[in-house]
Amino acid sequence: MANASVKKRAAANSEALKSLHTYAGAINLLYFLSYFLLRRPASLKPFVIMSIPAWIIEYQLERIGRPKYSPTNGSLVSAGDDLHQAGLTEWLFDIVYVTLGCDLFAVIIGRSWVWFLYLVIPVYGVYKAYTSFIGPMLKQKTAANAANDDEPPAARTRSRKAKVVRS
Repeated sequence: MANASVKKRAAANSEALKSLHTYAGAINLLYFLSYFLLRRPASLKPFVIMSIPAWIIEYQLERIGRPKYSPTNGSLVSAGDDLHQAGLTEWLFDIVYVTLGCDLFAVIIGRSWVWFLYLVIPVYGVYKAYTSFIGPMLKQKTAANAANDDEPPAARTRSRKAKVVRS
């Protein structure tokens, strides 16, 4: 049974990588054709600079997710890491897809200002960090401070003394 799940994960990873590379290759080719044939967008510099993170992420996903087979008998050696797991892997795919969306939008609009949409990624990261970590920690601190402010100073002193006596 465990071998069947490993084979399923290997097949799913191969399919995910195949579709990722197909979309990326088609959109990047479309961008280059648009640039060289139609001269739009006006510059390749924003495309290259903003696509570097996506290319690095694609390489990393390929490296960790591609199933490895034995060269002698072709049996599955490693299925690779699960590319369908939530969390960081999901965010890496999102970054690549946002980059490809900006590429496609730049071809359609014909302007390089489309790359300002790439700012969605750090803005979303800050939003998630605030709603997941920073906001709840601040609420806990303010609730604890409010609870301490509601007690009269003499009661706080007594409770500290009681803690010291119990220790």
